[in-house]
Amino acid sequence: MRKTFDAELQELNYEMINMAAAAEDAIDTVTESLSSDAPDAAHEAMELTKTMDEMERDIENHCFRLLLQQQPVARDLRTVSAALKMVTDLQRIGDQCANIAELSLLWPGNVQKAQDLADIRSMSQKAAVMVKRSIFAYANRDVDSAKEVIALDDEVDELFQQVKKELVELLVGNREEADRAIDLIIIAKYLERIADHAVNIAQWAIYCVTGELVG
Repeated sequence: MRKTFDAELQELNYEMINMAAAAEDAIDTVTESLSSDAPDAAHEAMELTKTMDEMERDIENHCFRLLLQQQPVARDLRTVSAALKMVTDLQRIGDQCANIAELSLLWPGNVQKAQDLADIRSMSQKAAVMVKRSIFAYANRDVDSAKEVIALDDEVDELFQQVKKELVELLVGNREEADRAIDLIIIAKYLERIADHAVNIAQWAIYCVTGELVG
């Protein structure tokens, strides 16, 4: 019985890793859509988020089966309950990516200047790394890696403040660019929220090992 349960937990790990990989791909693809001259990347990102919705349902069902069909000990309960919390954060990351994709489709020509996207691209790269590392921290019960993810959030917050400052200056200096600048601020905020969700996942990864929620 224990071997069967351990195998099911390992399968749950794989499912979580696959969903994190889909989230990472969605972040990368939607960032590409901001500087693309065709809407394909935005549509691809939106399709990825639909796939993530399906993954969320599958993982939730798997967790409920584990809880109902097995007799988990306290450690196992932490693992499964944390997965249920994490999958919600992953799904919300998908929602943020879909929101960014929808905004990018509204821009004329669907093209943004490279200098406007430098910090946003850095934000997206860091956020994607945070998502990937947080899930691997959960799968490997690695508290140190989870803490590194939490520390990275400060870098994303600093980048957001930099993006906001630069775009406010653009608004003041060029009223014709107002709509684009506002959209980019909103996109930067979405990326900041993605990083926040990665922090939540890392905190649940720590909970799996220690039984304590850090905040």
